[in-house]
Amino acid sequence: MTFAGQKIDTTIMTKSILLLPAAALCWLACQNPPAQQAAAPTASAILQHKYWVSKPFHDALFAENIVDTLAYLPCGELVFRNLDTVFLTACLSDTGLGKYKVTSDSTLEIAVEGFEGQPATVRFDKATGILHFQLPGATDAGWPMAYVAHDDIDAAAFDAAAVNLGRKRLAGSYTVLPAPGEATVTALVELRADGTQVGLGDFDAYEPWPSGAGSAFIQEPARNLMYLVKNSEAETPTAVAWQVRGDTLRIWDTKNIGAEGDLPEYRVDKLKGVYVKTK
Repeated sequence: MTFAGQKIDTTIMTKSILLLPAAALCWLACQNPPAQQAAAPTASAILQHKYWVSKPFHDALFAENIVDTLAYLPCGELVFRNLDTVFLTACLSDTGLGKYKVTSDSTLEIAVEGFEGQPATVRFDKATGILHFQLPGATDAGWPMAYVAHDDIDAAAFDAAAVNLGRKRLAGSYTVLPAPGEATVTALVELRADGTQVGLGDFDAYEPWPSGAGSAFIQEPARNLMYLVKNSEAETPTAVAWQVRGDTLRIWDTKNIGAEGDLPEYRVDKLKGVYVKTK
């Protein structure tokens, strides 16, 4: 192409004209970047803890003075497993299966067996660390409504989680107090969080039952139940009663007064020992 006697390269002009719209589009795109998609909620404040126990029961178990009627307090557990599964237990008693769905960073919906189509709601309060549980409808069906987490409780076998919670409460080193009239002899007892013990005889393990149907086997007078177990005789453990007042643990022998073939019904017998916690 010739203009005013000058030859002009039309190829360059054509390329420049074609590039103008592309440059304009690029400029507009830079001025209006695409909105980033919000991250899906994870409810990690809840799900990072695998074991939750009802707060009123927890508070009673970890009080300075443990009530002798602990077995009669309502107790519930939420045990979270992989994916979307949660077990709801009545602590060493009934167990139900639930499927949960994350609804926000601090809430879940749980489809509970027996309440199909009406999910329970779970809400975590960051200020208090309490997990609030609400069954569908206005009634709570007697189910505990507030839970606290315990990360150091082995809940792999969830039917023993409450026993492990009791072990955590009682674990420590104790000095044995001599009985009246006995010479003062320094003796030690050690109860460990893993259930092993030293000083309570030739038993391999101790199992405090702070809750559940079996925990109410002691009837006269009401006391908390503990089984002392030999591995070779696991089906026939020795039942004892226990009581905590401050740093002092008392243990009594028991006698089964139930009829043969019935569930045990224990009566508190002679005092087995008094143990003062040192650490």
